Amino acid sequence: MIPDLELKEDRMNMKHATIAVCSMLALGAAALEPGHEGPYDFRRRLACIHEPNIRDWSLVCATGELEVTCGAMIDIGANPSPLLRHAATDFCDYLAQSMGVNASVSTPDAAVKLEPQVRVSLDASLAPRAYAVDVTSKCVAIRAADDRAAAQALYHLEDRMNLRRGPFLKYGSENRRPRFSPRMSHSGWGCDQFPDSHLGQLAHYGMDAVLVFVKDLDATKGVKPNNVTDIIRRARKWGLDTYIYSYVTAFFHPDDPKADEAFENSYGRVAAAYPEAKGIIFVGESCQFPSKDERTIPLCYWQRDVIGKLRAKGDKRPLSGWFPCRDYPDWLNAVRKAIHAHAPNMEIVFWSYNWGYHQEKLRLDLIDALPTDITLQATFEMFESFNKRNGLPSRVADYSLVYAGPGRYFSSEAKRACARGMKMYSMTNTGGLTWDFGTIPYIPCPFLWQKRFDAVVKANEDWKLAGLMENHHYGWWPSFIAELAKERYTEGGLPFEAHVKAIAARDFGAANADRVIATWKEWSERMADMHSVNENQYGPFRYGPAYPFNAMEPDLEESDLPIRPMYLKQNYRRIANKDEFLRLELDLLGPMAESFMKGGEAFLAMVDGTQDVYRRERALRIGLLGQYMARACITAMNVKKATIAERAKDRAKVVEIAKEEYANCKAALELMLRDSRLGWEPTMLYRGGPDAIRWKLDYLKKHYGLAD
Repeated sequence: MIPDLELKEDRMNMKHATIAVCSMLALGAAALEPGHEGPYDFRRRLACIHEPNIRDWSLVCATGELEVTCGAMIDIGANPSPLLRHAATDFCDYLAQSMGVNASVSTPDAAVKLEPQVRVSLDASLAPRAYAVDVTSKCVAIRAADDRAAAQALYHLEDRMNLRRGPFLKYGSENRRPRFSPRMSHSGWGCDQFPDSHLGQLAHYGMDAVLVFVKDLDATKGVKPNNVTDIIRRARKWGLDTYIYSYVTAFFHPDDPKADEAFENSYGRVAAAYPEAKGIIFVGESCQFPSKDERTIPLCYWQRDVIGKLRAKGDKRPLSGWFPCRDYPDWLNAVRKAIHAHAPNMEIVFWSYNWGYHQEKLRLDLIDALPTDITLQATFEMFESFNKRNGLPSRVADYSLVYAGPGRYFSSEAKRACARGMKMYSMTNTGGLTWDFGTIPYIPCPFLWQKRFDAVVKANEDWKLAGLMENHHYGWWPSFIAELAKERYTEGGLPFEAHVKAIAARDFGAANADRVIATWKEWSERMADMHSVNENQYGPFRYGPAYPFNAMEPDLEESDLPIRPMYLKQNYRRIANKDEFLRLELDLLGPMAESFMKGGEAFLAMVDGTQDVYRRERALRIGLLGQYMARACITAMNVKKATIAERAKDRAKVVEIAKEEYANCKAALELMLRDSRLGWEPTMLYRGGPDAIRWKLDYLKKHYGLAD
């Protein structure tokens, strides 16, 4: 996050967003071309917890397997908790929807007693979150540490049947336990929006907590007003905790005589309203205070005029939100007091994200002074500098997949927290998406993700990394990457190589599995070439092909664009690297675009190569995604090439590049119309979507004399 940018949402004109959504929905009411989706049609897929057509009816139960058959009874014992009953009912729904098997939950007072095919019991002697599954020729026996573990055991049975594409379970025993808790996720439905179906998906993929941005009582970042208590209680039905990501402001130093009252009326007030929340997360830029640390300016980000005057005089000191101030422990103690007066068990999570680039000693001095009963969080991969394969100097900016990690910033803080006995969390992005691409559902590069998963597990083993924040406001999508993450983050899980091969065979057919694996490996290698710097992450890769092209034309104003943009004030021509670095980036982006394009074409060819509905859908979605990512790379290349030409004052070259970008945008528009999730992001909405593309096409024609 660049200072001032991430908090722009505080000043975001919600009227613009509402108008944009209404116009999109009105467009969706018009007649669509065959194979096209209307705006937000992707939510039809996102709303489906248990996908139909998973079962391959040509498959039969093999020797050494149990078949769950129609009439199956699920025994959950007498007096089950609401969560366990809900999980068992959900499992029956899965069997019906995905496997074509009718089953029911047995009750103690049933008139007819049938031998259950699935029996669930709780065993408090098991380690927290652990469960055991034993499959014999007669039944499936589940023992779980508690009702949440039991729910995860039932979800695991679904995973096994999905991989098999039938209600068949191989005989044998498994002992499983999630390595991390919490596994926190923001919403992929829409910022701070959690319909029951989305909560159910998150739970099925192993998440055990959701994140909600809170500015004030029932005032969230994405929805105003929003019933946060309702989210907390509905999440609990799925075994999910809720963490508040604090945007609450009380700009007082803890020594101020008015501080106690101010903190009570802000942080204490929120805790009193949501005592059932599991925890509250504080990150520097959203919990600023007038620090007395002389190395900082004791002002807040909204005091821009005063800050500007100080900057004009040469004062380069950061604000408290971007520096490990020595009085943060005092601030935390005062805020914790206000919170725990109303919610004694609410976890306090302190995220050091905003000063990860500072010297190690400054950061560790702060950690040494922190109270040990709070939780420290650090981002896993950021601030690391290294060279790309062609020598391009690179630095990991905001959340990125290009560097597996851990970075030295995370490692140093994790070691110190471990030595002090503090609980440690990390922002890992392992829900499947990063800021490398802004308007896609997930990054389909499993072998690059494998490196991140392995590094995160090793941090658990080396430094007791306990919990994960797995995405930011770009949200989460139910993908095969999330499926791989769940298994890698489970003790007793399938080995990664075996799991990814099984997924490839299930989703695209055994005959295509080797080719799919080869494509995923190629994509993973090329994805590592991404240059995760601000001019990309706040530029063409944030918006994808919709990013404006205006080389040798005046700067664009917000009023020029069809939907109010975010981040476009970071004008590319002013923040772009020197030409020599742009050329090195182009050297990397060319093969990256080609790889995603060819891979996307290969997947789309599989659509016509099978009549299997399940596999056709899988091939279509990843094929469109691959080609969209290629189109985003081409836009980034064209913007960079045009920047070089603009600096050389070569108008003819700029027009030539504009023509290439025009063709690229037309092709990207067709991809977006076939998959309404492309071009959309939970906080930016369709700022990278079809309307923005159409505006861009008109702009290119008008300003560069282009024609269809």
